This record gives sequence, C-alpha cells and structure tokens, in this order.
Amino acid sequence: MAYSTSKSNYLSPRQDPALDSAAHDIAWVHQRHTNWIFQSDEFKQTPSSRDGIPFSNEKMMRSKGVSFLALVGMHLQLPQQTLYVAATMFHRFYMRLSIKRHHYYDIGATCIFLSTKVEETNRKLKDIVISCCRVAQKNDKLVIDEQSKEYWRWRDIILFNEELLLEAMCFDFAIPTPYNILIHYTRKFVKDDKNRIALTKSAWAFVNDSARTTLCLRYSPRVLAAAALYCGSTICHVTVLPEEHGRMWWEEIEVSIVDIKDACNIMADLYESSPSNMGDQKYTRQD
Repeated sequence: MAYSTSKSNYLSPRQDPALDSAAHDIAWVHQRHTNWIFQSDEFKQTPSSRDGIPFSNEKMMRSKGVSFLALVGMHLQLPQQTLYVAATMFHRFYMRLSIKRHHYYDIGATCIFLSTKVEETNRKLKDIVISCCRVAQKNDKLVIDEQSKEYWRWRDIILFNEELLLEAMCFDFAIPTPYNILIHYTRKFVKDDKNRIALTKSAWAFVNDSARTTLCLRYSPRVLAAAALYCGSTICHVTVLPEEHGRMWWEEIEVSIVDIKDACNIMADLYESSPSNMGDQKYTRQD
C-alpha cells in the first residue's frame, strides 16, 4: 500500500474522523506535528473517558497494549525505533477512538504491522500474526497452523484495523523519535567516554520505557530527549556540563526544566504503579 501525507488525506487529530477532510484548512498540515501534542486537561476528555473509562484505567490499558506490541516486536527482532513509532501510533489512536470499543491487543498488533511499513523494517504478515498468537497466549514455542481459526482471527484483525488506524492517524506518518536527538545531546554535553556510555544506556532505557506512557503526546522529542538525559544523569551520577559558561545545559538547548521534571515525574508514576515491569532502572520524583 502506498501512503500519502498530502493535505487531502490529512485530518486534525482533534477532528471527528467521520467529517470530510476536503474542507480542512491547509494550516492543519503545516501544524500537524504540534497538533499531536495535547494539554493535560485533554486527557480527561479522551474518547475512552467519554465511554465511562477513568483515565487511570485507560493509562493501565495503554501500558498493557504497548507491553504487548513490544513483546511482539522483540519476537520479530524489530529495531527500537520501529517499536517507538508503533507505540506512538498506538497512543495517537486512542486520542481519537475509544479503548472500550477497540481492544488494545488488536490495535497494538496493527500498529506493529503499520510501523514496519512506515519505518521500512518490513516483516511478513504471516510472521507478525504468529508472533501475536504466541505473545497473546504467553507461549513462545506455540506451533501455529496457518489454517487454524486463531491464525485467521489475528490476520483478519490486523487487516481490518489497518484502515481504521490510518484514518485515526490522520494519514500522518511523520513520527519523529527522541533517539537521535538524545545521542546528539550526550555527545555535546558529556565528554568522558565512560560516563557518556553509561549515561546513554540509562537515558535510552528512559525513552524505551516512556513509550508505555502518554509522554509522546505531551512533549516533543526534543523535550523527551532532554528529560531522558536529565533522568539518566541522576541515575548514573554523571554531571552534564553546558558548553557555554554560566548557563545550565537545558537552557543551552532551550528546554524548560519544568517540562523536564514533569516528564521525569510521569515516569516515576509509571514505576510506582508497576515496579516489577520496569527492569533494573528506577525512576524517582524530581522536585
């Protein structure tokens, strides 16, 4: 399938997907990246919340959905960039459609399928379906018959939801990630090789874990990269030094320390809610 990002296909993330896109102002196209950034009060008015699901429950289901797609991605040996793009698609989807009506496993599987196309890390549909079956049933050794009802159920789910996902995404496939920005920051501000390697590893884990939260809908990749650097430096006890004397490093890259700490605290919320699922990295609150 060929994908287009032309204005005729583009819808505002805040517009009802049932409305005709042809009448849209071209300004939506130029502003499409910032239009995927939402304010805190907007998370109290998601389609799921209007369906009676408290956002605290929705957050838990979003986290489970991203965990599912991450496990499927690992089975398929997908790069982390592709998984982050899939998770971003997943979170964007639920800003337009209800998690009550569209199960997070179904949408997670579809996001994996679409992200492999967008990121050109293609996998065969058959392999994606088999991985979904194994992860859903928590059996890595499960033998899947391609003629079985389970195989065809997952195959149909993915293909049916692909068009729905495309429409919910507003046909907007430009999904920037924080990874390259983070590498640039660590090289810019940490000159010691040993410290830079340790800090990069910790900050990279922050970005990976953040995919389970709505941070990709709250802040730009630049802010998330800065938050990952800040949190990683705290965990690794590495001092991050600005290139210009008399300024803090976040001032040099023009990122608000308030936004950085808010992102860190959202990660602390995630850790406090499910510490057993967070690996070795512990996230603490920043005052």
